[in-house]
Amino acid sequence: MTTNFVRGQKSKLSDLTPSEELVVGVGVEAPGSPDFDVSCFGVDENDRLSDDRYFVFYNQKQSPDGEIRALGAQGGDSEAFQVNLSHLPQKIQKLVFTVTLDGAGTMSQVQSGHLRVSAGGAEVARFPFSGSDFAQEKAIIAGEIYRKGEWRFAAVGQGFDGGLDALLKHFGGEQIEDSAPAPPPPSRAPAAAPPPPVPSPPPAPKVSISKITLDKKGDKQTVDLSKAGGRPIHVNLNWDTGSRGGGFLGFGGGAPDLDLGCMYRLKNGEASVIQALGGNFGSKSLSPHIFLDKDDRSGTASDGENLYLYRPEDIDLVMVFAFIYGGASDFTSVGGRMKITDGSGDEISINLDSPDRGRNFCALCTVRGSKGSVEITKEEQYFRGHRDADERYGFGFRWARGSK
Repeated sequence: MTTNFVRGQKSKLSDLTPSEELVVGVGVEAPGSPDFDVSCFGVDENDRLSDDRYFVFYNQKQSPDGEIRALGAQGGDSEAFQVNLSHLPQKIQKLVFTVTLDGAGTMSQVQSGHLRVSAGGAEVARFPFSGSDFAQEKAIIAGEIYRKGEWRFAAVGQGFDGGLDALLKHFGGEQIEDSAPAPPPPSRAPAAAPPPPVPSPPPAPKVSISKITLDKKGDKQTVDLSKAGGRPIHVNLNWDTGSRGGGFLGFGGGAPDLDLGCMYRLKNGEASVIQALGGNFGSKSLSPHIFLDKDDRSGTASDGENLYLYRPEDIDLVMVFAFIYGGASDFTSVGGRMKITDGSGDEISINLDSPDRGRNFCALCTVRGSKGSVEITKEEQYFRGHRDADERYGFGFRWARGSK
C-alpha cells in the first residue's frame, strides 16, 4: 500500500517497508519538455559531500560498490535510483534526491512531479509536487532518506536558487572548471619565519558536471568499449508534444508521432532496418542485438523512444534516424533532441538545431565501429524519406511503402 506524503512530512522507513533495498524514482513534467537532471547526493552527518564518489548523477551513474545506482528513465520516472541502504558506509548519513533545470526557465513551470519509494516491486511512499509550490528557483530538493537512530524518509519539496553547480557548492563540493594557471607570486625580500600553520580543512571534492554535447554537424565522440563493462549503448529520442500540423498519410491535429529507428550493417555483413514502421523492433538476445523498446504513437511517454545497441563491438555502421509519422510536416516545430548514454555512463546530447522545412526524415547520428571502440558522429541530415537517406549512407536496401 502506498503512503502519500505532503511537504515536510517524515516517517520511519520501517513503518513503510522492512526492506532496505529500495528504488527511488523521481518524475518531472513541464510544457515544452525542458531538460531536467535528477541527482542523488550521499552526504555525511554535517550535510557535506565529503566523498564525491557518492554523488550519483548524469556523469557518475553509481557509487563505488553500487550501493546507489542510477537506472535511467522508467515507469513514469525521469530517473530512478536503486539503493541498498545496508551496504552504505557509515560515513554516508543521508541521501538527498534533487531535480535541477538545465537551461532557461524556473521550477514554477513544473506541471506535475513526484518522488516515490518502492520496495520489492511495490510502491510504498509517494510525494507529489507541482510548480505552484515554487517560484523562481532552478532546483528542488525533493526528498531525503536519512539516519536518525534508524533510516527515515522525508518529503522535502524545497526550492533552491541556482542550478546543479549551486547545489554542489551547498553540499560542500566544487565544480571542476578549466582555468589558466595562476601567475607565480612576485619575489620578496626574506622575512621573519612565519608562525606554525593552522591546519586547514580538507579541500572540497571537485566534480565535473559538464555535459558532452555534439553541437555541430560532424562533431564526434569516441567511446572506449573496454570501459563499458558489457553495458549497451542507449539512444533516447524525445520531442515536444504540443505541435500541430500534417504528417505522413496526411493526418494531424494531435501530438507529433516521431519514430526512432536505425539502418545497420554489422561486421559480418548482416544489414537491415530496425523501426516501428513494418514492426521490426529487433532483439536483445538475438542478432543484431539491437532493440527498439516501443512505438510512442501518442507522444505522451515521458521517456520518448529508446534504442539499445547491446553488442556495439559487432557494429560496422549504424545510422540512427527519426521519422515523423504524423502530427507535424517537418522537424521545425517538434523540438527533437537525443541523448546517448554509453556503456560507461557518459551522456552525449544532440539537439536538432537546423531542421529543413518539408522534410520529415532526419539522420540523427552515425555509430561506426573500430577496434575496441565506436565513434559517434552528429549527422542531422534531412531527407524526404528512407530511400533518399539510404542512398546517402550506402546501405543499398530495397524499399516498399509501409504502415503500422
